[in-house]
Amino acid sequence: MGPLEKLLLVLCALCGGSCGASVLIIPGEVGGQAVLPCSPIAENTKSVAWFMENPKKDLLTCNKDASSNPRYSRLNGSSLVISDLRLEDEGLYSCQNCSDTTDAVAQIQLKIASGPHNITFLIYPTKILPNGTHYTSSGSNITFSCSSYSIPEPANSIVFNTGVKPELFDSINASLLTFSLSNIQANYQGNFTCSVVNPLSNKTLIHTLQLLVYYPPTSYMACNVENTGAPSGLSLTCSWLNGYPSPHLKWENNGYLLSNGTSDTLVVTLNGSQYDNGQKFTCSGNYLMANEIKKETCDVHLGYPMPQSNALRTCLKGENVTLSCSVSGDNPPAVIAWLRNLSNPNVEIQSGTKYQIVQINKVSYLTIVNCSKEEDEGHYICMAQNGVATREIYIWLDVRKPHNIVGLVSAILILFLIVVALIIGTVLYCDPQLYIKANPFRCN
Repeated sequence: MGPLEKLLLVLCALCGGSCGASVLIIPGEVGGQAVLPCSPIAENTKSVAWFMENPKKDLLTCNKDASSNPRYSRLNGSSLVISDLRLEDEGLYSCQNCSDTTDAVAQIQLKIASGPHNITFLIYPTKILPNGTHYTSSGSNITFSCSSYSIPEPANSIVFNTGVKPELFDSINASLLTFSLSNIQANYQGNFTCSVVNPLSNKTLIHTLQLLVYYPPTSYMACNVENTGAPSGLSLTCSWLNGYPSPHLKWENNGYLLSNGTSDTLVVTLNGSQYDNGQKFTCSGNYLMANEIKKETCDVHLGYPMPQSNALRTCLKGENVTLSCSVSGDNPPAVIAWLRNLSNPNVEIQSGTKYQIVQINKVSYLTIVNCSKEEDEGHYICMAQNGVATREIYIWLDVRKPHNIVGLVSAILILFLIVVALIIGTVLYCDPQLYIKANPFRCN
């Protein structure tokens, strides 16, 4: 081979072996094995010599069947097998038919790949849960870093995956890839995958990290108490909604723990008859953020219901009358019912044709249609009941007969005529023009 041809082969090797169609590129991997065929020569040709160019190095010679280096051997007579590949094995190789007097022709470009190894994927600054999951708070600035060792330089990419459609965040042909997210929000909570691919061997390494984005509840903590429907049954409910993750909530009474748990809502059931009027219950909540713990509390005070009404009402027979009863101080809100003390126990009045019951807010109205002294006169009971206590107030209904309107009008008319007659008589008696001298009376 002439000097010019050798120079061209060296330049070809330096340029990656892409300088001519006669050059075949064979990939290999460190520690692996590569088979280099001698393309112009038929297989099973036993007398083939192999050389490595730049630096010039004899591998398999014509007068020897094997190499002094056990890493080099023949396959099918003409092919060169290189075992336990090393980075220094990369280069340009040529082969020659020993029975041919022409110079060897360079035709094989061996490229050696190593890695990728030791992939490292970091998300910072964050905190890490025991299971390895990273978490941060919304609004934080986060940096992603993916690195590895690879020859040649790998294709490095970071992908965000929420389970719907992967989103490529960044990619580069380098061993180190970094990028940052400013003011991160909850929509970037999910899995981030660092992928490193050796472009020569296509060997791929993947590292996935899960990132949670914590954000505080957007609402205030709310507490309330309700009746369960069971006698003396109370239900305390504490809610702290629209945050992630769920807060830790607990209900306490005078320092005594009633219930606790990690949830947006915590409910505890009580026997209200065991507690006094004004008894206080406190719900405490702790919300974990990346750099702090947010705390809130709210209170519930139990209250006895206090019904109020007029003690006496009157109804004319045959007419309608409406009794009213208002309730205050009740927590939870009391259920208002109307009863008659006609029997023991008292009978609850049901709304219908005879009795009509309407409640507006905390005021209940009982309308009695067509009052009857025999059926309707007597005590009516307004009962207010919640899970804390039951209170009653009695109202007496007096049913009276209507007045005789005709007789009353007649009596008034007669009285009016008598008065008019007296006035006329007095005027006639005292008129000077009608004065009778013989009259012993005088009008002064």
